[in-house]
Amino acid sequence: MVRWLAIILCPLLALQPAFGQQAAAQSRVRIVVVQGEGNRNVTQQITAKPLVVRVEDANNRPVGGATVTFTAPARGPSGEFANDSPVIRVITGTDGLANAGPYHPNANEGPYQIQVRAEFHGEMATAVISQTNIARGRGHKKLIAIVAIVGGAVAAAGIAARSKRSTSSSSSPTSTSGEAAVGAPR
Repeated sequence: MVRWLAIILCPLLALQPAFGQQAAAQSRVRIVVVQGEGNRNVTQQITAKPLVVRVEDANNRPVGGATVTFTAPARGPSGEFANDSPVIRVITGTDGLANAGPYHPNANEGPYQIQVRAEFHGEMATAVISQTNIARGRGHKKLIAIVAIVGGAVAAAGIAARSKRSTSSSSSPTSTSGEAAVGAPR
């Protein structure tokens, strides 16, 4: 009888660690960057695109109630969150989303990464969000070039229009009285 019991229980005991590992693998969390990857931030200005991540379980379902920590570098190109710190913690909603809120890049230009860490029931996941701080004036060079081109085109059109009027007015009858001139309808 003991022998039969050992034959039945031994395989079950051997399988028990495999069941435990499978359950642990299913409870693991992961971070998906939803918004903010590759942002080009103008130095000293609040970014237009927020930093948003979604925390999911192993079955790609959202994890609500997870603690998410966003950490910008302490030196060099970086920035601060609404709490005037390079670190902010938020809790995911039922949709699994965590929004870092307003982000203010510092005055240092260059690429950097914001570290993201999610924790939920003893499980942890990490990710990075790549950012680049750019100088304020870089976008204005294109605008100045466009305005110069448009201005040149308008000036050329004005010269052409005046030239056309002066040739057409010489062939149209004109009547002058005092300083006002009256010509044929155009």
